[in-house]
Amino acid sequence: MRFVKAVGIVVLGLAVVVNIVYWQDPWLWRGYYNFITSGGDIASDQRLSPDEEIRGDGSFVLPTATPETRTISDDALKAMEAYASDFNSYAMIVIHKGVIQDEWYPEFWSAKKITQSQSMHKTLQALLIGVAIDEGKIASVDDPVGKYITEWANDPRGRITLYQLMTMSSGLTEPGFSPNPFSDGIAWMNSGFSTDVILRTPMDTWAPGSKYHYNNLNSEILGLVVTRVFGRRYSDVLFEKLWQPMGGERAFIHTDRPGGRAYTSCCLGAPAMDWARIGMMFLGKGEVNGHRIVSGDWIAKMTERSPTARHYGLQIWLGYDDPPIPEGAGSTGAIASGPYLARDTFLTWGRGQQHVWVVPSQELVVLRIGPALGRMPIKPGFDVTYLVNTALKGLKTPMEQSVSAPAN
Repeated sequence: MRFVKAVGIVVLGLAVVVNIVYWQDPWLWRGYYNFITSGGDIASDQRLSPDEEIRGDGSFVLPTATPETRTISDDALKAMEAYASDFNSYAMIVIHKGVIQDEWYPEFWSAKKITQSQSMHKTLQALLIGVAIDEGKIASVDDPVGKYITEWANDPRGRITLYQLMTMSSGLTEPGFSPNPFSDGIAWMNSGFSTDVILRTPMDTWAPGSKYHYNNLNSEILGLVVTRVFGRRYSDVLFEKLWQPMGGERAFIHTDRPGGRAYTSCCLGAPAMDWARIGMMFLGKGEVNGHRIVSGDWIAKMTERSPTARHYGLQIWLGYDDPPIPEGAGSTGAIASGPYLARDTFLTWGRGQQHVWVVPSQELVVLRIGPALGRMPIKPGFDVTYLVNTALKGLKTPMEQSVSAPAN
């Protein structure tokens, strides 16, 4: 009888402890569960809970070429569709000279379904920093982050510049992945109090600006800067400064808890065509849908090689070199069979091979979106040059054999 009573007391005590731990940060445990179980149904909308809606009006609609007016050959477009299908893509969109040449979706997907950006969202942090500079809310890319993240004002981390954050050369550590739900490697992307986790990130052993090291937390800190300089919620800033003027559709920003901080290194849910609109904004040197989003000078700055990585600009990837992907620089499973035929190609990049390629010299935008969640969202072997190079080879008015990279 005493043994049964003792066991009951232990079980009750454990239940009390578990209950206390859970309710200290319930979103951590819900997020952890979603993290380890996500990616099972590739045909469902890719929304992440909790989220906040950005309701655009979809007003920017590009014309679609007829089979007779296409400027890219049918054979090239069919080969691109087959490649997209082979890698279980959700969407492939090809735009040449402002006209949609092909808009392809598999049978289980549609134009209005929500896709996951993953790290393509990082590119928008540099874009919004540029908007803040244009508006005088930020003085310079060389400003120390402690000027805006006041918690670091008297801390060595506060001397990291915005430029170093944007070029992935901040010198901050990144928590490695661990299955331990109490680790910062899990907490920064699942805790309902993720700001606290991010702001306790320590410095690494190397000096800021001395080397390139891809780090998700750089983009999360940039997102904090964006919200603080504009003094508004991130979803409101993104809507006002980009989504509304570009004529975007219905999108969703993932937050760490309802009403909490937005994730800005990943996790922007949107229809595929919204990313094509963003590609057109880059092609338009900061202008789209009749609206100036950011200065052309800033787009040029974003797409310059950084001092620490020739393949990377300001939160954006550059395909200027051969090979276009240095070893260890790309997402797992990516390959490059050769250089881009047009060496001025640049691109967004998200886990699961989410891409928008922009080729200014050929007025070309190509988009590929697919499953992004789960342990292995895409099979290995995706060639990041194939779709763009196939489109370029298929131009009915052939391009020059090779277009040189920008001089920077």
